[in-house]
Amino acid sequence: MKNIYIIISALLFSFIFYPDGYPGNEQTIKDFYLSNFKNDGSSDWEIEGKEAVINGDIIDIQTMDANYYLDKETISVSSDQAKLNKKNQNIWLNGNVKIKNEQGWNLKTDQLNWQRTENYIKTDSIVETEKDSLFVKAKGLHADSQLKTADFKKDVKVTYKDKNQKDATTITCSGPLEIDYNKGRATFKEDVVVNHKQGKLFSDLAILFFDTKEKKIIKIISKGHVKIVRDSNVTFAEKAIYLAAEEKLTLEGSPRLIYFPEENDNGSSGFFGID
Repeated sequence: MKNIYIIISALLFSFIFYPDGYPGNEQTIKDFYLSNFKNDGSSDWEIEGKEAVINGDIIDIQTMDANYYLDKETISVSSDQAKLNKKNQNIWLNGNVKIKNEQGWNLKTDQLNWQRTENYIKTDSIVETEKDSLFVKAKGLHADSQLKTADFKKDVKVTYKDKNQKDATTITCSGPLEIDYNKGRATFKEDVVVNHKQGKLFSDLAILFFDTKEKKIIKIISKGHVKIVRDSNVTFAEKAIYLAAEEKLTLEGSPRLIYFPEENDNGSSGFFGID
């Protein structure tokens, strides 16, 4: 415990007495712990690391674990390396980046830029996120630090495990994907493919509406060059509305069906409850 106090004192000394950096060469501190407090005395953040190299306004951290305390929740962050700006508290994370919050979001990526003063995170790397029944994998992400709203840039794959269905629904798109979790809405753009247990639905754009409390799909609205494939049958339309509770799909905009009968065909051509 004595060593911890010495380390804390050394770090605080560097922050308070040399806000523009140590005079002379950089300073290295090993196995450190550092905390910061808000004006009201409550915790702002805590950081632990294997090593910290202080050079002016920049602190390079090895093997970082941190907790950031917001008004109503705590965000936990870890990475192999981190670069912290003392003046604005912005941080760049690199290697095995993991973020978790009390709302249930988990995020994994290789690199992440966190603009703390702007409540904003950004990465161009492959990112995986999950919350409740929603799993997202994509390349590139811009989002608020609490992941209430997120913009996944490209090569998007989403898996939604509806608690009322045995099979998950998978949706892919070229991107972007815009998610507003509080509103229960996800908008997929460009080359959208909905994979459902009853078939596939292709479109230019799709909007997934989901119940965040019941963890179930409400409906999916697909627009633009809609194509539905089930077995050897293909249906075309300009718009499709899928109602999950009824498992029924309504087509709009000159729908047409191309039917390819097969041997021992029983005459059924329904898809998602199409009549």
